[in-house]
Amino acid sequence: MCGVIGVYGLDDVAPEIYKSLKLLVHRGRSGSGMITYDDFNIHPRKSGSTPDTLDWRGCEGSIGIGHTRYSTSGGDSLEELKRNAQPEYVINPFVAVAHNGNIYNYKSVIRRILGDKKPRTDCDVQALLLSLHKELKQFPKINEDSIFESLRNVTNDLNGSWSSALLITDKESKYLVGFTDPHKVRPLVVGKKEKNDERVWYITSENSVLKGLGVEYVMDVPPGSAVFVNPEWDKPKVRTIKKDKAYHCMFEWIYFANRNSEIEGVSVHDVRCCLGKELARKYPVRADGVVPVPESGRAYATGYARESKLPIIEGLQKREKTRTFMLQTQEERDKEALENIMVIEEAVKGKKIVLVDDSLIRGTNMKNYNKKLRRAGAKEVHVRIGCPPLVNPCYFGIDMRTKKEFIARRDDEIKGWDEIAKEIGVDSLAYTDMDTLRKCIIGDKNFDICTGCLHLGSNGYPPDMGKDIGKLLLNDKESRRAYE
Repeated sequence: MCGVIGVYGLDDVAPEIYKSLKLLVHRGRSGSGMITYDDFNIHPRKSGSTPDTLDWRGCEGSIGIGHTRYSTSGGDSLEELKRNAQPEYVINPFVAVAHNGNIYNYKSVIRRILGDKKPRTDCDVQALLLSLHKELKQFPKINEDSIFESLRNVTNDLNGSWSSALLITDKESKYLVGFTDPHKVRPLVVGKKEKNDERVWYITSENSVLKGLGVEYVMDVPPGSAVFVNPEWDKPKVRTIKKDKAYHCMFEWIYFANRNSEIEGVSVHDVRCCLGKELARKYPVRADGVVPVPESGRAYATGYARESKLPIIEGLQKREKTRTFMLQTQEERDKEALENIMVIEEAVKGKKIVLVDDSLIRGTNMKNYNKKLRRAGAKEVHVRIGCPPLVNPCYFGIDMRTKKEFIARRDDEIKGWDEIAKEIGVDSLAYTDMDTLRKCIIGDKNFDICTGCLHLGSNGYPPDMGKDIGKLLLNDKESRRAYE
């Protein structure tokens, strides 16, 4: 789960890439970087932390890509995070990749290409990068056709998800390309800014970035496609590589994407409000008000409050904008959940409240919120969750590593809501159901959603990946990711 950005057409793209990375930081905080090209030299920069720590000065050129990383492979130490930051690149020909998703067969792909040699980093991006480089080397010239044919072969080699920005150059030409897997699990959009005779193209993970930069949205990149952009063109060139049925990750709408984004034309904010409204309709509570968990639960709480006619009570306040779920270790998550949320005692004392959040994964946050609310004098705490119970690992780019992590799962069964409520210490608990989730996200749109993390076994994932998912689940260990 990461954020990517590619910009082509300004005299100096580095400041624009940097601003874009800051707008994408909600998608990853465990590394950042950019690489630009000035027709003669490449200018790479990396940091093992957020874009605020990235020294991009001296990055010159009219084309470049950037990345903010959410770690789903490799180690969690500061040294490893810095080494595994993206974009990654190789030369002769020059290829750079900023990758969002997870290629779960990356180790076997890399081994096939390098043999016993080790790649520069531990990330799955190396599979995409090295495969593409290997294919391009077989062509006498770098052009749209050779890139397209290379990406077709790469698609046949890789298993998993990828929505990536590619920078490919030789002495005569340079290309910025958006590249998606056949199911397009992760989002990727194209934008354009025109002023006078200048045309600048953007390829990025969310259209909230385009809004933040004052850029016109052009299109969502289709599944299994390569999209080429060039300042001399009025439109992107879209070439289909291998298109299957779209299975967009439902957790993008639930948690990861910015509330200001639309994914495949579906507003993230509207989906969350819809789910909150349905929770109020199906699981009402006699309460004094609705408390949103900041900031992830706010839109759900808005929907719940509108439907229930209960007031919003700002009972929790966040000190910083860290996303606890995205921290590297359980110890970090526990510490952050305990220290980063303050209760406004005057708002909740003596009141029966409905505490609304997006999801319940490990239960770390909710246990701590409940304890703090009780100490502040809350009379009753009823929890409503905008997502069905999460019970299965994700193999497409969200770091839910093992089956042992989920509070809603016990061995090979899903716990009852009352049992979970007792574990987190609240008066009642209710989740959104699967039909409601699908209705609020899909509506009348012509795509499907990946819900593999909401099912036991391989159900809910794209059907053609069922065999692979079954093998990964068998390899699931308590201390590491199955694909590692």
